[in-house]
Amino acid sequence: MKGYLLLFVLLLFSYTSFGQSGPIARYQTVDTLVDAGNYKLHFFIVKGHGTPILFEAGGGDNASVWTGLLKPISELTGTTLITYDRPGFGKSTLDTNKHGLLNGILGLETALHRLGYDKDIILVAHSQGAFSTTVYAYRHPDKVKGAVLIDGSTSCWFDSRLSALQRQNDIDKVSMKTTKPGLYYQYGDLSTNVKLVRESPFPINITAIDFVSGRPPFDNPVDATDWKRCHEEFVRAAANNRTGITAYNCGHYIFIDNPALVINGIAQVYAATLDTKPKGALTVKVLNYNIDAANETKMAEALSRHSENDLNSWGYSLIKEGKNKEALEVFKLNTILNPDSWNAFDSYGEALLKNGEKQEAMKMYQKSVELNPKSESGKKILQQLKQ
Repeated sequence: MKGYLLLFVLLLFSYTSFGQSGPIARYQTVDTLVDAGNYKLHFFIVKGHGTPILFEAGGGDNASVWTGLLKPISELTGTTLITYDRPGFGKSTLDTNKHGLLNGILGLETALHRLGYDKDIILVAHSQGAFSTTVYAYRHPDKVKGAVLIDGSTSCWFDSRLSALQRQNDIDKVSMKTTKPGLYYQYGDLSTNVKLVRESPFPINITAIDFVSGRPPFDNPVDATDWKRCHEEFVRAAANNRTGITAYNCGHYIFIDNPALVINGIAQVYAATLDTKPKGALTVKVLNYNIDAANETKMAEALSRHSENDLNSWGYSLIKEGKNKEALEVFKLNTILNPDSWNAFDSYGEALLKNGEKQEAMKMYQKSVELNPKSESGKKILQQLKQ
C-alpha cells in the first residue's frame, strides 16, 4: 500500500504541476475573478483552440478538484479548458439574496459571456455538478455539443428521499452560515434545486457519456441500487445519444480512481466536434496516452503488493523482455520507495548502464557506494566508469 500511495502522489504531482500555482510555461492560463452581477466568480482557464470544455465540480468542491486532469486533457485536445468555483466556494463570492441553482446558472451565463465563451461548449460534471450541467444544457440545447457526467446526481435518486434529506440539511446547515456560506445555501436550497432539475430534463439531442461508480457512495444497499438504476434510466431515455459506463472498482471520485477512463471519455466527446483530419490526430494522441496510462496503472498495482526485491526482479525480467524503458521506470521507483537501499541504486545503475546512460549510471553507483561503503563490486564498477 505504501508503494501505491507514493506512486499516486508522484503521478498526481506530475499533473498538478500544471495547476493554479505553477502552470507549465507553454500553456497560457487565466486565473481571474469575473463580475457575475452582485458577486464575482473565480475562473481558472487553460487557453486553447476548439470547442471549449466547461468543468462543473461536485457539491462542496471547487475548481481545484479538476487540476489533475487539466494537463493530460489539454495535451490531448489542445482546446480551452474552463474551471470555476460556484458562488460561495473557493475564491468566488456570493449574493445572499439571490442563491440557488437557477441564480447560479444565470451568473455563470453572465460570466461566460464576459469571458467570450458563450457559444458552442462541452460540459463535464461530477456529482451535484450534474445539476448545473443539466440546467445549463436545458437552457442551451443547441450550444452544448456534448457532455461527460461523472457519477452525477439525478433528480430520480433524490425524489423519494427529498423530504428526509431536506430536514437533515436544515439541521446540518446551521453551523455553516458564517464559515461555509456556499454549503449553507446549497444545503438549504436542495429541494428547490432538485425541483428545477426535474423540470429541466437533459436534452435528448445532446451526446452524453454517463459514468457511474462501481461502488456508489452509500452504506445502504438500497441507496446504491437506486443510484445505479437512475443512471440506467437516464441512458435508456435517449439510448441513441447516451452511453452508460460503469467504472468498476471506483468510488464516487471516478476521475481520481481511474483518470484514464474519464480522460478517454472526454476525448471521445471532444473528437465528435472535429473534422476528419484533426480527429485522426487526436486518435493517435489518445492511443499513445493510453499506452502510458496502462503502464502507470500496472506499476501502481505492482507497487501495492511487491517488496523491494520483487521490484528488482520485475525490473530485470523487463530487461530480458527488451522493455528497457519500463525497466528503468521500475528501478527508478524502487530507489524512490527505498531511498536507503544501496542495492536499489546499484540495480538502477546497472540498468542505466545497459541502456547506454553512462553519466546517470555513475551517479547511481556513487549513491550506492555512499550507502554501502563495503560494496567492493560497486567501487570497482564506479572506478571503471571514471576511466
